[in-house]
Amino acid sequence: MTTKIHLACDSNGFPLTVMLPRGEEADSRYFMPLLEQISLPGNRGRPRMRCRYVLADKGYDSQMLRQYCDRYGVQPIIPLRRMHRKPRPGLPRLFDRPQYKKRNVIERLFSWLKEKRRLCTRYDKLASSF
Repeated sequence: MTTKIHLACDSNGFPLTVMLPRGEEADSRYFMPLLEQISLPGNRGRPRMRCRYVLADKGYDSQMLRQYCDRYGVQPIIPLRRMHRKPRPGLPRLFDRPQYKKRNVIERLFSWLKEKRRLCTRYDKLASSF
């Protein structure tokens, strides 16, 4: 009945890729497939497939997603959820608060999308018409 919008954009607020899964599923399930769809065109050669930073909200906080980012050399800037966790071995992850403040770009992009009447009143409920 519902649809969630998973959206990746660049630092200027231009959308790079969009996924529209069912609304009942967890956000973290669509993190890796969303990043796999990104293709950043450059001046020469093959396009970049990975970005340098990933800014996401607490819904994307999981150890598996952080390991995925480490494997591909992407720095995850995701705040930790406020829940009791078993301490992990090694150094604790630092949270880059000044870099996280740049996340307002994606929030502005979402607010721009929600201003559109067809999306706001949910006339386009199906992914095919969305």
